Amino acid sequence: MEPPYYAVIFSSQRTEGDQGYAAMADQMEALARQQPGFLGIDSARGADGFGITVSYWTSEAAIAAWKAHVDHQAARELGRDRWYAHFDVRVARVERAYGRMAGHDGSCPARPVETCPLEIRVDRELTHPQILALLQEHLAGMHAESPPESVHALDLDGLRRPDITFLTARRRTPDARPGDDGELVAMGALKELEPTTASAGGHGELKSMRTSARHLRQGAAQAILTELLNLARQRGYARVSLETGSTPAFEPAIAMYRRFGFVECGPFGEYPEDPFSRFLTLPLNRP
Repeated sequence: MEPPYYAVIFSSQRTEGDQGYAAMADQMEALARQQPGFLGIDSARGADGFGITVSYWTSEAAIAAWKAHVDHQAARELGRDRWYAHFDVRVARVERAYGRMAGHDGSCPARPVETCPLEIRVDRELTHPQILALLQEHLAGMHAESPPESVHALDLDGLRRPDITFLTARRRTPDARPGDDGELVAMGALKELEPTTASAGGHGELKSMRTSARHLRQGAAQAILTELLNLARQRGYARVSLETGSTPAFEPAIAMYRRFGFVECGPFGEYPEDPFSRFLTLPLNRP
């Protein structure tokens, strides 16, 4: 990306709790990437909840069009009402930009505009402290939105079952050394409900979809979901389903699933009817 271009600098202090923020952040990044004039995005948020997101655009007209987008307007309203204690927006014209390329060890260098690629892998042990912390964050978020009897998120033992395939998405940090796995960005799992047979496709279920609060707006949820659906297709599944919550905090996640083609369905497997649950499914074309 060669200057000149424009940067929208958004700094914010988060309120307590997720309240649907992570899913909406992923949804807005995916939508922004589809807009004319979008060039890229960088984002970081500390453990204290303070974060900075910088998006890059070809022109002020492109920035104005994104600001006027009806879905972006709705997200900003939620941000003011629910997600931000305070925030500031600055728009700047970038005249110069410089950095260095990634080294041969695959580490991510300091750079002004690009993010390092995600590395998605299967994890069978689930022992890394970052995984345990993200799982705790996920379970806390689920229990904050639904009564205990309506929370169906898997704990550590549940995710280690043989019918579960657990994926992690990581980014290597600028100072990563060989053998350093970098930071955990997101996780997700695929549970086999029904195996594929010669006469019928199988049925899989999405579980434990979560993006770390420190790594929002990086496309991680979409990347994990894409890999899980690819895995389901490789296994010959006829469909993939999921159970999620019914409170407003889950709406951004449901919107993301709908963009991938998921539609509402009734309870499946051993799930009961529950006012705190919503069910979605995606028919797949068998390979």
